[in-house]
Amino acid sequence: MCENQANSPNWLSPQTLISKNRNIRTKRRDNLCLLIEPESASWAVLPPDSLSFWNALPKVCTWEQAMHLDHPFPSTKRSQILLEFYRRNFINANGRYYINADKIFARSTTYPHFICFHITEACNLACRYCMADSLPDKAAMPLDTYKFIIGKVLRELPNQGFTIDFHGGEPMLAFDKIVAAINYTEQLNRQENLGKELYYSFQTNGTLLNKENIKRLLELPNLRIGLSLDGPQEVQDKNRVFAGPDPKHGSFQKVIENFHLAREMGLYLGVLGVIHQPQDYLKSCKFFAETLKIDSFRLNYSSYIGRSAKLLDFSLDRAEEFAKYWLEMIDYAYNYAKEHDICFNISDINNQINNLIRKERNFMCYRSPCGAGNSVFGFAIDGGIHACEEMASSGACCLGNIFDPKLNLKDLIDNSPLVRQLNERNVNNIPKCSRCPYKRFCTGGCTSKALAFFGTFKRESPMCGYYQKVFEGLMWRLYKHPDLVHYLGGCELQQVNFRPFA
Repeated sequence: MCENQANSPNWLSPQTLISKNRNIRTKRRDNLCLLIEPESASWAVLPPDSLSFWNALPKVCTWEQAMHLDHPFPSTKRSQILLEFYRRNFINANGRYYINADKIFARSTTYPHFICFHITEACNLACRYCMADSLPDKAAMPLDTYKFIIGKVLRELPNQGFTIDFHGGEPMLAFDKIVAAINYTEQLNRQENLGKELYYSFQTNGTLLNKENIKRLLELPNLRIGLSLDGPQEVQDKNRVFAGPDPKHGSFQKVIENFHLAREMGLYLGVLGVIHQPQDYLKSCKFFAETLKIDSFRLNYSSYIGRSAKLLDFSLDRAEEFAKYWLEMIDYAYNYAKEHDICFNISDINNQINNLIRKERNFMCYRSPCGAGNSVFGFAIDGGIHACEEMASSGACCLGNIFDPKLNLKDLIDNSPLVRQLNERNVNNIPKCSRCPYKRFCTGGCTSKALAFFGTFKRESPMCGYYQKVFEGLMWRLYKHPDLVHYLGGCELQQVNFRPFA
């Protein structure tokens, strides 16, 4: 054994043949160099001494030869750094890589556990980016339709637990129906001894909340409620306006009043904003942190379906602009969290950090393939079965109809040609993604948005430029500020011992 190999794999020896990975991509910044190994989602920023050793390392040599290179890098650290290269798949040993990318990123068979019901398409607002194109006179799902669907879901899908999501439109316009639906689902689970763990959720615009329905909401079991709030008044009232003869009347004041009312009564509301102008990211983040004093929220960019596709302009060159302001928001959030000793849970920052420091891809929109058709179902008002809630809004990727007498939901997942095609949408099967160094980090982006923008889900996300800039920017930031994982990684990552390359 070579010196200082006490922590080496037992099979390493002085004659072990090590080879540089040909797939390594590099990015220089000043005297630092970012190395990315796309297949294994491994990366590191090398400081000058480590970079110099990396550059001096032959493409192929033995372990012993690497240990005795004519190079000023301290010999006492050479074994350590070689092992670090090995563990990140920068080199292989006797043709063997430390990380088996095909194995760790292999798709396992799953069945939908997030079940989204378009309970109503009616809404009292006329938001400019509404993907459901909702207005007050739109239709709602009959309660009997819900009962039939949920019966088949609980009986035919093998999952132990489900989250039942009521989508709109504005769900509070169907509040009595939601209460009845939850009560029925709980009763069915008990009466048939199905033993399912059941959770419920819906997203409200917040304008219809009052003392009476807040009290009723607090009585419902395992219910999580999201509040649609884009940011301060100047951001909120640009797009989130009341329907009717005076559509310019913004909703901010009413939503804020009801937000504080809900908080006073003990109802927790998770805040979700939709951003169309990228410079609004920072405005909204500051408002949530400094004015509302909340440390958990989500900021999405607008979709390209429904009213958004008709009224809002989008071009591919804006993707990088979104990235610029997203990274600016990350810098603000990190500094604010550190100064006030708090931990932010800001989606999708926490998901992005997760994909940079771990191999697990827990969030279904940051997996390849994504959760469409395998982790989520979206049910339209007429009983149409869609691969996700966005596709249910647009009518895309319809897998069938729940009222088909021959349909079994588990069999549908196992045998549907469309589900099979969706599961084949992975980064190695998308031409542009297959060549991208960030493919295992962004995982190809949203299937629904690719379909809406390009007319096919076999393309990359239209936000491709955003993902590239964001993930590269986060890599440099994590090198400089490893504690960013603690402050912005979310609860799941706060205890992760992340360290930059030494």
